[in-house]
Amino acid sequence: MHKTSSFMACGVAVLLLAGCAQSSQQQANQQLAKQSVMAANWFQQSGEYQALTWQAFNLAQVAFDQASSLDGKPKAVIVDLDETMLDNSAYSAWQAQHGQPFTDKTWSAWTQAKQALAVPGAVDFAQHVDSHSGTVFYVSNRAQQDFAATVANMQQLGFPRANAETVRLSTGNSNKQERFDAIKKAGYNVVLYVGDNLNDFGGATWHQDNRQRRAFVASNHARFGTQFIILPNPLYGDWESGLAAGYNKLTPQQKLQVREENLRSWSGK
Repeated sequence: MHKTSSFMACGVAVLLLAGCAQSSQQQANQQLAKQSVMAANWFQQSGEYQALTWQAFNLAQVAFDQASSLDGKPKAVIVDLDETMLDNSAYSAWQAQHGQPFTDKTWSAWTQAKQALAVPGAVDFAQHVDSHSGTVFYVSNRAQQDFAATVANMQQLGFPRANAETVRLSTGNSNKQERFDAIKKAGYNVVLYVGDNLNDFGGATWHQDNRQRRAFVASNHARFGTQFIILPNPLYGDWESGLAAGYNKLTPQQKLQVREENLRSWSGK
């Protein structure tokens, strides 16, 4: 009887500890999500964000118009979709309000809802390229299962020629370089890349830490504004996984700690 009671007591203790650990992880996830509230506010409400996106697409139009054509090769522009052409900030706001981490399941549900908005200036730029003998290729890491919903959403917003040829979704590899190369091999003269992530400009920064990503920017700074056009995105990005080795495998509590440790702070003196 004594052994049975001890066993039951140990079992209850284990369950309590497991519950505490789960509760702690849930609280950490909620804190991680809440940290994006101001970013989502800025993204959705500030005129400054819209000014930056219009500035980016105005530059992109000039760069496209001034780019040299190659004999026999039509001009093309490669753009990312999420937070470059499509505004998904409502999904980020939902995460913040409900303390939810990103998951493939909820992201797919958001995509299937077809409620993304157009980033200010994005449709005008795509239509300009299309009407000036250019082709816009939309290269995104959205899943193939969300292709039909993605294209339908884009068509609703007025993006030109959104179809199976121009919309290139994930091939199972988040490195887009293979898809970029395929577009060039198809005979296109790619004159411009537009994105919100350094990975949208080639594979050099793929799975690299932030020190290496900053080095890429430093060595390619003259290409930004002429060949590379970047959009602001404070909500998420590969810069976050660049904060620490193995970041995506860390617990929510460890991610919070890494975020704090990467702050460059005033000493207060």
